[in-house]
Amino acid sequence: MNTIADVGITLGYSGDELKQFLNDERIQVDKEIQLERQRKEAEQEAERLRKEKEKEAEIQRQEKAAEKQPEMEESERWQKFELEKLKVESETKEKEIAAKQKEAEGF
Repeated sequence: MNTIADVGITLGYSGDELKQFLNDERIQVDKEIQLERQRKEAEQEAERLRKEKEKEAEIQRQEKAAEKQPEMEESERWQKFELEKLKVESETKEKEIAAKQKEAEGF
């Protein structure tokens, strides 16, 4: 505050005018401090909300993945079934072809 008093004196204030100048400057400094505090609180709140949204989004991703897991397992089982079916069909056709070749050789 001494520096501000020096500024006031340099500007030509004295007595009650200097007191008013100092009071006005103190009020201004207090307002700036309060605004800075509010800005920091707002930034912290915004950061907290951002993190909360990220957590919610991650939970939703995990829930969707958990929902899809049975579908994926069912899909994998179906693919294995289809693959096994193709193997059996292929083996059957090979046996039929081999049987026809033996039959053809027999004639």
